[in-house]
Amino acid sequence: MFTVSTRAKEAIKTGLAVVIAYAISLQLGWEKPFWAAFAVLMISMDSAGQSLNKGALRMLGTLVAGAVAMSFIALFPQERWLMVLSLSLYYGLCTYMMMGSKRPYFWFVSAFVCMVIIVDAAPSDSLRSFQIVVARVQETGMGILVYSLVSALLWPRSSRADLEDASRSLSATQRRLYQSYWGLMAGQGTAEDSRSLRMQEVQLLGQVGQALNAAVTDSYPVWEVRRRWRRFHQLSAELMESLERWRESFPEIRQLDLRQPLPSLEAVGAELDSRCAEIERMLAGERPTTTPQTIRLAVNREALGPLTHFQKAAVAVASTELNRLEVLTRSLHGCVADIKGFAAQEKMAKRTVARKAGPVLDPDGLAAAGRIMVTQWIAFAIWLYVDPPGHALYVFMTLQWTLAALMLRINPLAMLPGFLLAIALAGVVYVFVMPHLSGYAQLGLMLFGVTFGAFYLMSEPRHRITRTTSMANFHVMIGILNEQTYDFANFLSTSASVLLSLALVVALRYIPRSPRPEKVFLRLLRRYFRHAEFLMSRATPEWTGNRGLIGRWRAALYGRDLLDLPPKLAAWGGQIDARAFPDNKPEQIQALVTALQTLAYRMKVLIDASEHPQAALLLEELRDDVRAWRVLVQTQFGLWAEDPEAEVEPGIDAQERLIARLARLEARIEEVFGRVGQGQLTSEDYENFYRLLGSHRGLSESGIEYLRLAERINWAQWQEARF
Repeated sequence: MFTVSTRAKEAIKTGLAVVIAYAISLQLGWEKPFWAAFAVLMISMDSAGQSLNKGALRMLGTLVAGAVAMSFIALFPQERWLMVLSLSLYYGLCTYMMMGSKRPYFWFVSAFVCMVIIVDAAPSDSLRSFQIVVARVQETGMGILVYSLVSALLWPRSSRADLEDASRSLSATQRRLYQSYWGLMAGQGTAEDSRSLRMQEVQLLGQVGQALNAAVTDSYPVWEVRRRWRRFHQLSAELMESLERWRESFPEIRQLDLRQPLPSLEAVGAELDSRCAEIERMLAGERPTTTPQTIRLAVNREALGPLTHFQKAAVAVASTELNRLEVLTRSLHGCVADIKGFAAQEKMAKRTVARKAGPVLDPDGLAAAGRIMVTQWIAFAIWLYVDPPGHALYVFMTLQWTLAALMLRINPLAMLPGFLLAIALAGVVYVFVMPHLSGYAQLGLMLFGVTFGAFYLMSEPRHRITRTTSMANFHVMIGILNEQTYDFANFLSTSASVLLSLALVVALRYIPRSPRPEKVFLRLLRRYFRHAEFLMSRATPEWTGNRGLIGRWRAALYGRDLLDLPPKLAAWGGQIDARAFPDNKPEQIQALVTALQTLAYRMKVLIDASEHPQAALLLEELRDDVRAWRVLVQTQFGLWAEDPEAEVEPGIDAQERLIARLARLEARIEEVFGRVGQGQLTSEDYENFYRLLGSHRGLSESGIEYLRLAERINWAQWQEARF
């Protein structure tokens, strides 16, 4: 029996939807039927839920863009430069929101559709402008409706299975990671053994989030328990974070016999593993065999006596995180039981919202907003004073390619193959095929064949950019209308406009600084250490800086950016051409970025620990020693912000210097604790101070790890000019 592959089914559905969208548009006499085809092409995704989500974002973005465009036309009917200024500010806002939003496609559509409407309406009166807005909205809505119906009726593919598969894989991975960490805590294996599991966990967490958004749209059973599924995703993310906090206490406790300081450790470990197994079982559709029992890990403080204070700190951190894991796994077990119908739904506790220091701006979002605003002004100036091929189309295309490159975080040249393919394919069809077609049956067959071929041959994710750009430009160039005319000069003008607009986008990308991945990597690395230097100055009780609104705002900005920078560094590091820099292998860059991620996380732990109330007696006794350690680390961060190879004192091993300073601090702590009388400190004082000491040790070890990896990088190669 003949079977149709999945990629053939998706290509057939997209081709059929394009043909139907064109047929309806032409039958109703709409002037630009390719707008409906655009909607079909842009929302065609792997599942119905993903397509519906993207279609909803496109429709909502079109409505917002239409309202904004009509407002600008009404406010500035004869004021050219006020119109351009308003558009520039609106584009900047949309771009900034696009760079940091969970729904970037909405802001992308809101921006470029507004420009399309205004450019098309520029030579028209207000009535004509309103008609253009209505036409754009109705054709976009019709295209979305057509594809939605086709995907729902022809080989429907729900996202529910993808969600369940991803959630099962995530649960299994987190259980294996927990087991790996349990062995690591007991001195078995190394942290490198679990690196692949950690990377897989992050990827699966993102897949669950994407599949959940799609499944809520196309699966009623998922929609009914959508809040529980979102709770599952949130708890899984918190579980990942807690597992990493637990792992960071291992260097101090791996050689210890924890059965005495933590007498219930084995019971807690067995209970946590049993819960993970039950969660995995329920996600597979099997009824649970046991009920979670509340159990807490108690600390025998008398058995902590022989340990060093850093070991005591590590035990305190480990016990805290294991108790947190107990709470998280119990909540996760109940959440999954509710989702699968194995338990009565309970009222979910309200989420606590942490106090914020005001709005936190994204530096990269501001840079992207500035870039799109400058690009718009230059494109408008070229249109008004040079009048390039394509005329107003040149402005629209320039801004669209810039927005697409920013949203996808790609080099604009990655879109060039799609442009060239569109020009070649459209040229053949426009010149040699379309003039010989008679009737919509033949035209529809041609449209179906081209669309099917593009989506079938370029179905892999790595070809998606080429497929999208080629199909979008193809429909612009062939210009299908009810009263079809052919003008080869117009075709050449449109082709030239496409290539010239891309050339401008590529040229402006080099202003004001080089966009080469290695240069961007170095800039982000310097920003990382500038922020770390500031946060280090704040992470001490005697800090005398601005603790008001501005100080909290800067700390929130730098703290969030410090955690956001390692993924950006990983993305840019992956784009560096390894052939041009043979001394710096991709594995070295990845390891360096991982060390930076750990360092940022340790910095966050240190800041959090510094905010806990500390005993005044201990702070006074250890103030000078802690300040000396902090100044050393802060100075090193400041030097790395200027040069990743810099050292505090050239000729002296920075790692040995940091280890020696930490050893002196530990010896000083032993001395102070020996002089502190019994009863002067409470158990909470000890625990808070141990947590603070553990964060100092963790940050020092992360810094040493970064130093070790940074010494293997040939920074001079990246800093050299390359042509």
